[in-house]
Formats: sequence, C-alpha cells, structure tokens
Amino acid sequence: MKQLQVLLLEDQQEEARETVSFLHNHDYKVTHVKSLEEAEIEIENHFFDVIILDIMINGKPEGITFAQQLKSKGISAPFLFLTNIQSKSIFDQAKESKPFSYLLKPYNNLELLFSIELAIETYYEQANTISFTQKNAILSPNFLFIKKGKSVVKVEIDSIHYIEVKDKYCNLICDQDQYQIKLSLTKTKETLAKPEFKQVHRNFLVNLKKIKEIYFEDNLIIMDTNEKIPFSERYKAFFLKGNNTIFR
Repeated sequence: MKQLQVLLLEDQQEEARETVSFLHNHDYKVTHVKSLEEAEIEIENHFFDVIILDIMINGKPEGITFAQQLKSKGISAPFLFLTNIQSKSIFDQAKESKPFSYLLKPYNNLELLFSIELAIETYYEQANTISFTQKNAILSPNFLFIKKGKSVVKVEIDSIHYIEVKDKYCNLICDQDQYQIKLSLTKTKETLAKPEFKQVHRNFLVNLKKIKEIYFEDNLIIMDTNEKIPFSERYKAFFLKGNNTIFR
C-alpha cells in the first residue's frame, strides 16, 4: 500500500496547517508549498496523485497560473481549486484549466475528501474503470485506488500476490496488506488484463511473479509467502497451454 501523494499550494499558514493535519489523519501524504516557485520545484522533482491549489497566492491568481503550467508542460495529474473569491471572472479563468473540482472556502472536511475521490475517479475514468460509488475501488493500468474507511489507499498492481473470491467480494492479498473489493473474479480478471495474472481455480487468480513452487500432480501452488493455493484440473490445462517456458 502507498499513501496517496498530495501537493497543496496554500499561502495561508493556518488554513494549510488544518488541511495538512486533516489529510494526514486520513492517510494522505501531503507536501505543502506556499508559493508558485516552490510548487514548480516540487512538481518537477516528484510525482503527485492529486494537486490542491488555492487560487489566490500572495494576492494573485497564481493557483490558476500553476494549473496552466501543468497543462502546457504536459504534466498529467488531477487537481482541484480552493478559493474564498466569489468572482465570476476568476471562476471562468479557473474553469478554462479544467479542474476536477472547485471548492469555495469555508468548505467542510467531507467536501474535501469527496472532491479528492471525485478527482481521482474522473481522472481515471475509462472503459475498464470501476467507480468508487459502485464498487469501492478504481482500477487503473498500474494501480488500484481502494476506499478504506474515509480515505483512499493506492495499491500497486504488481504487489498483488493472489486474488480470492468469496461470495460477491474479492480479497486482494498483497505484499504488505490485504483488501476487499465488491467485484466478481471474472470482472477483476477482465479489468486487470495483465498476462502475469492467471486463473488457477474458480476462486483464485494468481500473480505468476509471486509463485514459489507448483506441484502439478498434487494440484497445488505455493506462493512466495508459503501460502497454498489450489490448482484445479480445469484451469491447469489452460495454464500449461503455451506456457512451457513461463518460469525462466
């Protein structure tokens, strides 16, 4: 599991302190900057999952300037605006940069959490995306974003050892933790669409890179963690077909 990396551009120290503290309490890792120059340095040197921009920095709409710079440099990341300016012209300028959300101060903390989720969900919206509201997870090509309590955790696809289905849920067993999402194994397999994930049983999907041993005669797979996964005859034939050199 990785904490979601958040960049916060906010020049009001007290407001920034409250926002950083609140997001830290919900397992987000926040980098706070107070100026456009600091924001430029951070975005050049680090990856952020979400960017939160106060529009007015030092009396100027530098939050909008920064958003425009992101677009012009081809830096792709979901961002949202915060402001206490109720100006239609400022709103129109901000809208042109296509933010994922726009919050008027004072906003409540739930609004901020929902806006972050909406930004991530909208950013990764594609044919194989699963909505937070429907399934408590979003699947992107390299990561899973999973609702856990009031926060969102970021899980690398490659960290998954195996997936086990139980009723209408899938349990994801990962390097350091495990998660449950409301999704069928068939849909999970279809959404992941990665060659290293193979179905070995009607209830199990395994990451080939995490397999330690296979006992074909005993219909048994041993994972790196020494967990034992059943290997059904039905899926063994599909598994072996064309995969003679799979474990080089």
